[in-house]
Amino acid sequence: MNSRVSRIAAGAVVSALAIASLAGCTSSEPGDPTTGEPVVLQYWSWAPNIDKIVDVWNESHPDVQVEVNTSVGAADIVAKLSAAKEAGSLPDLSNTTYENLPNLVVNGIAADITEAFGGYEDEIAPAAWDLTTFDGKNYAVPQGTGPQFLFYRTDIFESLGLEAPTTWDEYAAAARTIHTADSSKYLATFPANDAQLFAALSAQAGAQWWSQEDGVWSVGIADADATKVADYWQGLVDEGVVTTLKTWTPEWQAALADGTIASWLSAVWAPPLILQNAPETAGLWGAVRLPQWQAGDSVSAALGGSGTVVTTGTEHAEEAQEFAIWLNNSTDALNAYIENASIWPANLAGRELPGIKDTAPAALAPGFEDFYDVAAEIDDETVPVTWGPDVALAYSAFGDAFGTAITQKSSFGDALTTVQDAVVADMTKLGFTVE
Repeated sequence: MNSRVSRIAAGAVVSALAIASLAGCTSSEPGDPTTGEPVVLQYWSWAPNIDKIVDVWNESHPDVQVEVNTSVGAADIVAKLSAAKEAGSLPDLSNTTYENLPNLVVNGIAADITEAFGGYEDEIAPAAWDLTTFDGKNYAVPQGTGPQFLFYRTDIFESLGLEAPTTWDEYAAAARTIHTADSSKYLATFPANDAQLFAALSAQAGAQWWSQEDGVWSVGIADADATKVADYWQGLVDEGVVTTLKTWTPEWQAALADGTIASWLSAVWAPPLILQNAPETAGLWGAVRLPQWQAGDSVSAALGGSGTVVTTGTEHAEEAQEFAIWLNNSTDALNAYIENASIWPANLAGRELPGIKDTAPAALAPGFEDFYDVAAEIDDETVPVTWGPDVALAYSAFGDAFGTAITQKSSFGDALTTVQDAVVADMTKLGFTVE
């Protein structure tokens, strides 16, 4: 991981968004200690079983209780938090994806927590620290990272004499072999509803969807590298050797379970989801690095990852910061995650906890003892990215444009241009200078 490059990019985001003035937006107003009533914090999160992790805090912190709301998902977190800010009803804390954090900062939702968290840098994976630190200021406590993997059905591959693909050419060849052997089977799906995946694949290929220099933004959603990725997948879709099922749908879940889809381009957090959606396939999976555009390369991009923000609406900033740091760094919290969910923590010491090695990957694929060692290596190979201020709009435009392209059998490259045009128009309307 080129931490210096990533930090420079992150700093550029902040200077462009002129958010340094947000540092003083939040004040701590603890409850009246004479009442004997605990401080109650409201926390929004979509993490599986997050209530069980919060219970560990509540049992050991009777004076500061946390109530968690799990009704808000990752896809709509920006819209819901923006509406709550407008209504004056922000929660004290919220989960956020890394790509949505710049939006929360520029819109005055994520508070500066540098005073409480700035000394933790040596304890956090650089890939996560860089995504939450802008211009030397911390705006979220990193929770985990999202190193990408190719998960594949070893039984299907072995039955056809296939090895796990190491290049995208080999990946395409495997797709043709699997579909030729059984026309009802596919190596993978190209999902129009997963802009996050496409953004990560574009970054691996060298695309920079957003970049900034001297106050001027460039939008490269339809640049040559991203278009190369679009053309590659259009070729496979047009050949009919990959399907276009949307991920997270019942149809996709069924295809993953019955072998209609023989692989999944995902990330370190995927094993428990595979076991949940396809429990009968336990022990039939392998996991390898992403295929590469050039043989011998080791380039990846992050897929997902999230952190915890303290909002500018809290009246209990000190307590909220303490909880956010505890939630993502304490041994008690991380052990609760290991027991009740799945996490590849951003906290480096947390990666050494004994339970990490005993979680879902071992059940998914026997002999997976080195899964998290490889995840750490992929973290270091992950290319730095700069996220723009309107990722949610970009992802929505992607779903619309690519859904139409698949339905009408039109150009994926043109769909990318449509997304880029929408993003540029939105940023210009918001007052940014865009090339």
